[in-house]
Amino acid sequence: MEFDGLDKIAAKGQHLLDGHDSVDTHRSFTNWVSDVSRWLNDLYPDSGLSAKWVAQGNSPLVVAGSYHDDSLTWARFRTIVEGRLRWLGNLPLEVKINQLLAPAVAQNEAKQTGRKEIKLNTTSRAYVDPDRISELKAISSDDFDLRKLVRLCEELNICFSGECYISMLMLTRAILDHIPPIFNCSNATEITNNYSGGRSFKAAMQHLNNTSRKISDYYLHSQIKNSEMLPNVTQIDFSNDLDFLLAEIGRIVGKT
Repeated sequence: MEFDGLDKIAAKGQHLLDGHDSVDTHRSFTNWVSDVSRWLNDLYPDSGLSAKWVAQGNSPLVVAGSYHDDSLTWARFRTIVEGRLRWLGNLPLEVKINQLLAPAVAQNEAKQTGRKEIKLNTTSRAYVDPDRISELKAISSDDFDLRKLVRLCEELNICFSGECYISMLMLTRAILDHIPPIFNCSNATEITNNYSGGRSFKAAMQHLNNTSRKISDYYLHSQIKNSEMLPNVTQIDFSNDLDFLLAEIGRIVGKT
């Protein structure tokens, strides 16, 4: 995430608060708005940020060729500048949120163009299919509250977007520890061994439970040493098996 020049831009806006000549200050304000708009377009093209910036409010010091130099107008002007400065202060957080939402946005765009999923890199696909999450959100059950499961899946997508692979292993393990009661089991191993979900489901659960736990145990419980190996996206990718599990959960809980 790059914000080169943000401090300099904010300083220019701060300087406007000390203006006294309405015409010169209005001109400086207009130039400031234009400069920031170009800066946002260069850093984040097609993001809508430049349009949001321009819409923050205009200077009331010069309107329709007439300048206004009364105290009320200056107070309105300074309020507008202060609002723009707050907007700039919140910019890094807004950009971060937009980046975290990128998987769901990419998935929706893929659906609109007739593709189910874009498999280019971690920022252009969602780890847990957003449609699957929506299905789980829509389920109402007196027996099982799926809100925590849904949030765990959403956080998997957030971590996937940020390449937080160790965190993804922890979240996957949390899901496996969370859902056994849905299958009338006490742990994920019982689901693998006892649940009559068919041969394909059993194979998916064996891989998801056994392999993901072994990998997560390695990264979560090993102590520091002089040489470390970090997980990559291939090593932590259990998305197909996890989707199989979530689909079965939706089928079961949707009936209750």
